[in-house]
Order: sequence, then structure tokens, then C-alpha cells
Amino acid sequence: MNTATLRQLEYFVAAADTGTVSAAALRCSASQAAVSTALNELERGLGIQLFVRRTAKGVRLTKSGERALPIARRMLSDARELELLAAAEASEAAGPLRVACTSALSPRVLPALAEAFRAEHPLVDLDLVDGLASDVERMVLRGEADACLLYRRQLESDLDSRTVREVVPYAVLAADHPLAGRDRVALQDLASEPLLLVNPEGSRGVIERLLEEADVSPKRGWAFSNPETVRAMVARGLGYSVFSGRPISLESFDGGRVAYVPLADPIAPNEVVLATPKGQRMTARLQALQDLLMKDSVLEALG
Repeated sequence: MNTATLRQLEYFVAAADTGTVSAAALRCSASQAAVSTALNELERGLGIQLFVRRTAKGVRLTKSGERALPIARRMLSDARELELLAAAEASEAAGPLRVACTSALSPRVLPALAEAFRAEHPLVDLDLVDGLASDVERMVLRGEADACLLYRRQLESDLDSRTVREVVPYAVLAADHPLAGRDRVALQDLASEPLLLVNPEGSRGVIERLLEEADVSPKRGWAFSNPETVRAMVARGLGYSVFSGRPISLESFDGGRVAYVPLADPIAPNEVVLATPKGQRMTARLQALQDLLMKDSVLEALG
């Protein structure tokens, strides 16, 4: 059968309630011809007769019409409920919100973000996950997450993005490295040492593009999925790395010490971005997310 439209159901209920097509048209602010046509189309689409038409005496429900009327009322009521829900979605920050974040950023931003949501938007059912940059992008593209947080240089997919904060790159060196005490260090000065990277799929491309900007060919070292493994390796003098943003701690996971030294190379700053599907409607929950990401407590956590 053809799907009944809400407009046809509205005219059907109005005609049943008022008893005439003309009165139904007046109630629905439509022409009599439009209501009559819609009722005929509804009957043809359903394959049943809803009314007995009586000249000069209006319309009377058939047995089929009597059975269909409460169903039509429920469908119209559900449609109104849906409209109210949509209105609430647009104006009130409540309901589910899933945010994916790269593993490199998650220790910095997610705790501060979760705390801000709990304080300011307790009705939001916040779900936070982290992973590789490619994974969090795929989650957004597949509708498995509403938004993701990652570095601009990691963004590969066709997503809408908004800059949250610019972050400058640092060379990460062992605390006793000969260059650790400098105000700035050039990547060329480190080119003879192994470059240790945070996971090949998530960050290798980011650092490679950064090195290309500095016109440096690095000596290849290991790559690990966990940033703390990289920091621990650096702390033991097994190579150097490049991280974005200010240091969270100068101590590695196993108790070693590292130093963060700003780069002297003329490299454009990286950006932390919030990425969402192309053309996604701005809900109150997403607006709350954007607003909270601009709070000082969250921005300070990003470095």
C-alpha cells in the first residue's frame, strides 16, 4: 500500500470529528477541494473505504473508518510527540552524546571535559572513547560517535572541523640530553638520533609532515601505540620524539625524566580540532560540547 501522509491523517481525523468535508477544511485551514482530494487518495492508498459520503448530509465513518480512526489519532499524537522531542533536542542539553578522542589527546582533554559536563550539563548522557586517529574518524563517519577530537594534521576524512586550540610542537628529550637545557632546539640538530613515534597509523604521518616542513630527514626509530612507551624510551636516552602541546609531566611512566624543548624550526602550529559529520545539525548537546571545549579549564589541559 502507499504510505499515508500525516496531512491526509489530519484531514481524516478532522472530517470524522466535524462530520463534513467543509468543516474539516475550515479546521485545518485548507480548501475543501484539497481535503476531499486527500481523503480520496488516503482511501485509495489504504485500499479501504473510510467514509460514506451523503449529499448535503456530510460524511459518516464506515466500519473500517471506525477501526482506522484511533490508529490515525495515535499516529498524529506520536508525530506531535516527535516534534516536541526535536524542539527539546534543539534547545536543551540532554540525552546521549558520544565523543571519540585520539589516545594522544585523551589523557589531557577527556578528564577536564567530563568534569565540565558533570558540573554544567548533568542531563547529558556523556559517552567518551579513545583510539587511533583513523579509528575515531571512522566512528564519526559511520555514525558511531557524534564528534571526535584530534589534531588538524591527523584529519584525513571529509568532516566538518572547528579549531579548539593551537598547539606548538616540542622536542621530547631525555632530561640529561646535551640539548635538554636549551631554550629552543632545531630538528636538524637531532637528525642523527633515532626518532621515536607514537603509533604508525595515528601520528606517524603528522610528524612526517612536520619534518617535511622543517626539511629534515630523520633517522628512523621505533613506533608505539602508547605515548607513555615513547616517553619512557626517550627518558632512557634511546631516541627523541616530537609532541604537540605543553608537557603534562616531566616524569615518564617508569619514573624516568624527560625535557620538553620548543622547536626552533619555522613550523606552523598544529591545531586541536573538533570534527563532526558534514552538514550535521547543531543540537543542544553538540553546542554544549563546543562551548565547554572553550572553557579555560579545558583549554589549559590541552596545553
